[in-house]
Amino acid sequence: MPLPTLPEPFQYFVDNSQAPTRLEQDARFPLAWHHWSATERSAVLQAWASGRPLLVRGEAGCGKSQIARAVAAVLDVGLISEVIHPRFEASDLLYRDDPVARLAQAQVISAVKLPSDKLDEVKHWVSEQLEPGQFVKPGPIWRAAKTKPSSDRPQLWPRAVVLIDEIDKADSDVPNALLDVLGNRSFEVPGYKEPVNLGREHAPLIVVTTNEDRELPPAFLRRCAVLNMRPDDKDENKFTAWLRDRANVHADFAPWKGLSNGPLDRAAKQVWDDREKAKDAGLATVGLAEYLDLLYGVRRLAGDDIVKANTLLDELSRFALVKHREQDQQREPVKHDDAG
Repeated sequence: MPLPTLPEPFQYFVDNSQAPTRLEQDARFPLAWHHWSATERSAVLQAWASGRPLLVRGEAGCGKSQIARAVAAVLDVGLISEVIHPRFEASDLLYRDDPVARLAQAQVISAVKLPSDKLDEVKHWVSEQLEPGQFVKPGPIWRAAKTKPSSDRPQLWPRAVVLIDEIDKADSDVPNALLDVLGNRSFEVPGYKEPVNLGREHAPLIVVTTNEDRELPPAFLRRCAVLNMRPDDKDENKFTAWLRDRANVHADFAPWKGLSNGPLDRAAKQVWDDREKAKDAGLATVGLAEYLDLLYGVRRLAGDDIVKANTLLDELSRFALVKHREQDQQREPVKHDDAG
């Protein structure tokens, strides 16, 4: 369903997200593009217009974090990303305190011979040198808030896109710590008198991803716009078409587009077959990321030679798609008709 005309700056996103978006930040795939679906576009608009984060849910490798890169590219703003890990602390998204640096500074000061006849001045100087605020470094959300917006942009234009990747890897206190920040649009920083204010004018757009490894707190979900990125993997034709649609926007695969039983088609069917076998065995499945890895490897080795590409694909796919020690990497590839 086409969207109605929207006020600026939201219409800019609609107008500029209809076509695939070049992802210059993707170093692994230098000619990578993002395929925008109507669902993705509408979810981004809701998050942006409401001033809420966009939580993108889905299996690993389905393109969740790519949405943040694509939004930053469409809007021509900076991307600030943070990949969450199990040792991540709740405050790390906002700021990082460096007590080691403060201790080192105190040790340096203690080694300096200070004048004893100016005790008040010395105390004041030492206090300034050890001020806690000097040893606090901005986290990704604070860095985004400090980013200056372009002077020619409308007030609601985001100053930056913040990607918080794989938040489910952290303890529940990490999303819980964001609740006040998301509700109040501000947060306190040790050593600073004034809070950091995200505001609504040029506020950063926050994109959060989860692989669903851990359930997120309900209160956190209520403060997010949510996009479920779940390809239809109950139907082979729909799933393989979903894969091919995303490969078709990569410039490197242009010689293979539209080929019946060409590399894009063969790789998609092989992904489906190996995915189904992994499901039956109760193992983690492969998907879009592995599909693109396989295609890029074959493209680099085969160039424009379609017959060579198909042969290499059948031989190499087992190393790209068969991941578990319980699986047989000597499996036969999916049977195909003659290369098209």
